[in-house]
Amino acid sequence: MTRPPAAPRPWHLPASGRHTSASRRVLLGRQGIFTPDRELFAYELLFRAPGRVGLRVDLWNARQQDRATEHVVAAAFHTAGQEPLDRLAFVNFTRSYLIEREWIGFAPDQAVIEVVESAFADDALRRRLRSLREEGYRIAIDDFVATTSQLALLEHADFVKIDVRDLAARGPELAAAGRGHGCTMIAERVEDASTMAWCLELGFEFFQGHGFEPAIIMDRGQDHLVEPQPAAS
Repeated sequence: MTRPPAAPRPWHLPASGRHTSASRRVLLGRQGIFTPDRELFAYELLFRAPGRVGLRVDLWNARQQDRATEHVVAAAFHTAGQEPLDRLAFVNFTRSYLIEREWIGFAPDQAVIEVVESAFADDALRRRLRSLREEGYRIAIDDFVATTSQLALLEHADFVKIDVRDLAARGPELAAAGRGHGCTMIAERVEDASTMAWCLELGFEFFQGHGFEPAIIMDRGQDHLVEPQPAAS
């Protein structure tokens, strides 16, 4: 009999410096993704930790990013005493998480798999994304700047997310490249109406940024499961 996969677990950053009183509160960041009429379409979910401000998860190594992803999935869909989030979510995933873990941690109708910009599009990742789409999962390419790897993943993608700062630097050709396989376009870091209007002209359908909603922190409760301690030497 096959053992069911273990449920994802929250990640509690170790106490250090001024963070000496480590909390076991399970926090989750959330920022809305909206239509041009400001109707909520989905939420991007973000790693958050008690007492930590300005965490640059995108600069962490792959293993740390994988722990952050597992925390987000656990907080959103596997927190004891909390209902799973009932709105479509976007969750960041590295190549290593997707390749090494058989179970994503949620159902296809609960969240979109957002492939981070550092993911190398080798055969293993392309096969994995093809398999996940066959299971009904939707795929997004995050921070699209038309790298060789990102272009290779477009055929497996349902959504392409572009930071408007990259769009300004690289021009409308970047949006055209993202639309090449019929992907739905999402503009990130949209701060004002003029930027949204420009993105609409370029074919973007959804918008994320402080011009619509800042990221907020959700408290998903207390983590009562004690982490295993290393054996005494």
